[in-house]
Amino acid sequence: MSDKAAPSVNILPESARITCRDYKKLVDNGEPHLLLDVRPAHHFPIASISPSLNIPLFMLEEKLPTLETSLKETGEASTLVVLCRRGNDSQRAVKKGFASAKDIIGGLQAWGRDVDPDFPVY
Repeated sequence: MSDKAAPSVNILPESARITCRDYKKLVDNGEPHLLLDVRPAHHFPIASISPSLNIPLFMLEEKLPTLETSLKETGEASTLVVLCRRGNDSQRAVKKGFASAKDIIGGLQAWGRDVDPDFPVY
């Protein structure tokens, strides 16, 4: 198995994406949001940003009621922010029809590189 990262996809408009540094500012400013982690469930215990809701990408459509309830609990003006390991599956999740959702560019790998050097990148 190669250590090369999977190629990044770029399927969303720039307006539907934020950098991990911008996400950190959103958190620091206390802006209401829900962080959705779409990695497989067995990846979530390895490393995650707290608080986040883990719904694997393949289960997203089935879990929409759970997601909608969680989003309502965070407040009327809350934003749905989606991330994954590298930023590819999170784009696919946003593309599934979450008009106001934002994808974190580069996912958890970018978070570990650009925001928290102690974050366990795998």
